[in-house]
Amino acid sequence: MSTESHILVVDDDPDIAKAARLLLERHGMRVSTAASPEEAWVLLAGEPVDVILLDLNFARGRTTGEEGFAMLDRLIAGDARAVVIVVTGHSGIAVAVRAMRSGATDFVIKPWNNERLLTTVERGLALRRAKLETAATPRVPDGILLGESPGIGRARDLIARVAPTAAPILVHGTAGTGKTLIARLIHQASAHAHLPLVTLDAEAADAAVIATQTAAAAGGMLVIDHIDRLPRAFHGVLLAALDGIRVVATTRLDRAGLRAAIGEDLLDRVGTIEIALPPLVDRTGDALLLARHFLALFAYRHGKPNRPLGDDAAHAIATERWPDNVRGLRQTMERAVLLGNGEAYAIADFRLSPDMAELQSLAPDLSLARNEETLITAALERHAFNVSRAAAQLGLTRAALYRRMARYGL
Repeated sequence: MSTESHILVVDDDPDIAKAARLLLERHGMRVSTAASPEEAWVLLAGEPVDVILLDLNFARGRTTGEEGFAMLDRLIAGDARAVVIVVTGHSGIAVAVRAMRSGATDFVIKPWNNERLLTTVERGLALRRAKLETAATPRVPDGILLGESPGIGRARDLIARVAPTAAPILVHGTAGTGKTLIARLIHQASAHAHLPLVTLDAEAADAAVIATQTAAAAGGMLVIDHIDRLPRAFHGVLLAALDGIRVVATTRLDRAGLRAAIGEDLLDRVGTIEIALPPLVDRTGDALLLARHFLALFAYRHGKPNRPLGDDAAHAIATERWPDNVRGLRQTMERAVLLGNGEAYAIADFRLSPDMAELQSLAPDLSLARNEETLITAALERHAFNVSRAAAQLGLTRAALYRRMARYGL
């Protein structure tokens, strides 16, 4: 461990502080000790610290941890990258859990196991380095319409052309394709971006809600979410209330289905310009582009290292059908950032099968045995008939895969 690593032990028990100092110094760390929060603040004002081991109780007989919590709150408020490990007795586990909810990174129990303490501190140092590296990288923007597929290019072009106008816009797309994002981008590019953006949930709307939301959107923009779900009894009410208001309506239906749902008059009022968002499966190449963006975004947001994407994982992401579209992809990438391990992201980090696309294309009533040849062929083609790699992905030995290849004449 580098001697540049600086640990601060804040504990009023001199024996505890000495034991921690001797252990950590033996492993190449520089250790400072403080007997109270007041003494600790003096040390912190003088030089940076990488990890803080913080006892929660300092006054004799106190077990609530309030002194430690007060210092923890100040530490996190002053530096969101601070790494604080709380130190507690056996009876204080509930207090330690509360501290972690308040921003502590981890906890150790007194009397501690030396190996456990050392591992916890080393893990804290790694986290501190990752947070500092992330802070030094440029901020990754969110809320942008990424994609190089023709459908997304058309959507960007329409937004640029019509957002500065007062024209009502209808956004079509299946769940998770980005309809809400489009509405925000239109508002941001309009002449009234400084005025309110108000959303009306059509499914939950009644006369009072319509009156309230349209009044709030006056001068700004009203987003009518799922306009096709508006109860028929309120079609006329909404139509009358939209006078003079810029509207963006969203729907999962095509124009014909929407006409049947809301009628010609309301459709004409909200559908002057239409923007159609394709499902992610039809946006060739965009899934991988978006995945890399979301991995960088959430690594930045959560203070995690921005790891590279392994080739197999990249292929699985590119060939996945993503039934939940961009929303599902985004959530999957965030989970991978938070839970993934290793130097590079692997398929396991995304809970994707390397044969996910092939599996989803199979009819649900077909058995695995009848589709074994399809899966084996797909794996072999993916790896240019490298039997070792194909066998590894299929969970087979080379010999077992060769037997199956012979069975199917592959």
